Amino acid sequence: MYTIAKLLLFSLFFISCSSEKANTDEDDILIEPEAEIDDSETNNATKTPSGTCSTTVNFEDLVVETSWISQDTGNRDTFDACSVDGENWMDRYNTNIVMLTCLSGDSHRTELKENIGDEAALNHYKKMTFTAKFTGIPENGVTIAQIHNRGTDVKRPWIRLYFDHDKFIKIKETETNPTGSSSDYTTYTGPEYTENQEITITVITGENGEKKAEMSLQMGEISWTQALSPSEAWSTKSDTYYLKAGVYTEGNDTSPKVEYSAFSINH
Repeated sequence: MYTIAKLLLFSLFFISCSSEKANTDEDDILIEPEAEIDDSETNNATKTPSGTCSTTVNFEDLVVETSWISQDTGNRDTFDACSVDGENWMDRYNTNIVMLTCLSGDSHRTELKENIGDEAALNHYKKMTFTAKFTGIPENGVTIAQIHNRGTDVKRPWIRLYFDHDKFIKIKETETNPTGSSSDYTTYTGPEYTENQEITITVITGENGEKKAEMSLQMGEISWTQALSPSEAWSTKSDTYYLKAGVYTEGNDTSPKVEYSAFSINH
């Protein structure tokens, strides 16, 4: 009897321990459910967890606007610039360089810009600086930086920095009629640019509280600076200026590309 009782007691103890182990395994499964798959990332091996921004290339709170997705220059998509990565039109390399490109058709673009609400008068201090290399410059040129304006009915930027068809760096300033179908411009010609050459560009407004802008560049030993003040035609749009950078094509032959090795903005 003692032996039978002992065997029964041992069997009950074994069953009890087995049941406790089974329940523990089930609890582990409940605590650690199967992770959901983010379909937006499953086909993108180059996406970086922190997006495009790093300590050297930091777009802060800028947005990026592109016509790449819709393939329609009049129907553009906008995203937080730091959140985009691993796309054909915007990608962060392993070296932390960030690439932007756009389609080859006239007026296609991929551009970084200040968001709605960040507009300001020209006497408000802002500084945008970037170091980059540009390739695929189209036959009719490509715009790489702007001081635009969100005033009512404004149809063109106040200042446009671009590579022209002859590869010279130029500034085009809108002097008259920013809301009309046509305007008069003043063009300033800087140095010639060789594709894939490193260039550092700085755009400043409101330095020392003055109502003006300054664009400057450095390419090796070559430097160029142009100070600009708006004409009277902009007097009713004085509080709605904003900054842009990227690639905005004026040609139909190639897709322009910029690779930023450094980018910062203070606004």
